[in-house]
Amino acid sequence: MAEKRQLELYLLRFLPHALRDDFVTVGVLLLESDGGFADVRLTRDWKMLQCVAPDVELEWFGMVESEIRRRLGSLRRRDDLMQLVSERFGTMIDVAPTKSVLTEDPAEEMEVLTAMYLVPAERGERVQQRTGRGAIVNTMKEAFTNAGVLELMQRDLDVVQYTGLGDPFRIDFGYRVGSAVKMFHAVSVAANVDQALALAYRYSRVEAGMRQEQLQASLTAVVDEGMALLEERTRFAVGMLEQNSVRVRTVGEMAEIAGEVRRELRA
Repeated sequence: MAEKRQLELYLLRFLPHALRDDFVTVGVLLLESDGGFADVRLTRDWKMLQCVAPDVELEWFGMVESEIRRRLGSLRRRDDLMQLVSERFGTMIDVAPTKSVLTEDPAEEMEVLTAMYLVPAERGERVQQRTGRGAIVNTMKEAFTNAGVLELMQRDLDVVQYTGLGDPFRIDFGYRVGSAVKMFHAVSVAANVDQALALAYRYSRVEAGMRQEQLQASLTAVVDEGMALLEERTRFAVGMLEQNSVRVRTVGEMAEIAGEVRRELRA
């Protein structure tokens, strides 16, 4: 087996509004600190960019990619990249927190990362508003499939032994690493906050039951994104989940979540 190499993954984010927190992931940059491998890819999802910034000049992104590619040989650390971004692109491009990547084949890994973060847009697929539990589940399945881990995960986990006989509830996705049981469940707080409250109640019992079996439970609720999370009732539901040790992430983070699962299962 070939020795695994450690690289750093940087996601390049376009900030359409300087004073707001919204962004669009437009690029993937993968670097090996010793200069052994370096590559960059930018999205071709012009429709998405025009939705968030109708006046943006698309040719500008070609310039961004060309400039970064020209400087790949001199980029070794995050500071190098941040300096380049600051000097050349101002506040319009941001760099997400660094992610470590272990792989035997950096070129193949780059293709996987591109598929996870950029390919659906490059294929010209229509960007749709993803709401409702069913839509969130489909997005989760798609992300896990793109990451190549769906077949390594369990589907519809039965937790009746912890919640009580007759409970039809099933957790959407999960996997086990050693004594850790990591689970993911779709919750549409926009559609019905009762989904979140029921999950919070059930998970407290699941976690306690698994602890008695010397298992360390972890549950992530994948919820809607956007304006739905700003409403008072949805903030309450999210708060209840977090108070019951359920981690909450939005459906827009699924590519990142799937990448984390892939790195853990493929390590």
